[in-house]
Parts: sequence; structure tokens; C-alpha cells
Amino acid sequence: MRKGKMKKSIVTIAMAMMLSVTAVVGFGTNAKAANVRNETYSFNNGNSSGETSPREKQDTTKVYVYPKSGPTIKYAVYGATSQYGSWTPRSVYHRIPTGVQASITNNVKEKNENYAKLSMLRIQTINQDTTGVWSPDSTRNYTIYG
Repeated sequence: MRKGKMKKSIVTIAMAMMLSVTAVVGFGTNAKAANVRNETYSFNNGNSSGETSPREKQDTTKVYVYPKSGPTIKYAVYGATSQYGSWTPRSVYHRIPTGVQASITNNVKEKNENYAKLSMLRIQTINQDTTGVWSPDSTRNYTIYG
């Protein structure tokens, strides 16, 4: 084999090996998508307080809440290591008006907790539901609380 042809063959083999290693590393990466699916909640303002069902929190983004109808209430984020664990406040309460898409600053993941839920407090006693949607992770920031 001539020197030029041999050198070209070695370079081709080296490039093929680098590409195969890159492909294997790329396929081995297991990125977990954030939990950004909106879930409906309902809070009856005849009650003094309430909470959503716990949901898995997968990143350090803010909690998204969008009250769509009913009286304005206060919201706080609570965190726990499991769905059935001991719940700890991970934000202060914020008065979020109906119709405002909000992002609540919290430190659930920073405290090594994997679950979040909303705690809700009424502002005024009225027999009417406040309804909306929320998600433990978010894709962007809206009106920021906290």
C-alpha cells in the first residue's frame, strides 16, 4: 500500500471510531422531562384552607399556577421526599389574583425533595370555588411571586 493511501485509511478508521463513540454516549444520556402538564384544581372558599394532590417535581423551576375563575385566594408551595412524607413549606403564601398566570419561587428540589403540592388559603368566606390549573415544573416564568 502506498503511504498516502495508508494515511487516508487510518484517518477514515479513526473518524469512524470517534463517530461510533459519540453515538453510544448520545444514546446513553437519559434526560428526564420536566413535569409541566397542567392539572386542574378546585378550592371551595367556604373552607378556610385546602391543598392539591402531590405531584412529582423534577427540576428547580418555579411552580406554575393559573387561577381561572372564582375569588382570589393565597397559595404556597409545600415539598416532601415522597407523596406520603412529611410536608414542609417551601415558599411563603402569595395572593394571586384570578386571571393571572403566576410562577411561585420555591426551593423544593434544592432541599432534595421530589414532590410538591399547593396549599391554599381563603381570603374571604364565600361559598364559591376558585378553579384553575397548576404544574410543579414550568417551561418559562410568568408573573413571579417570591
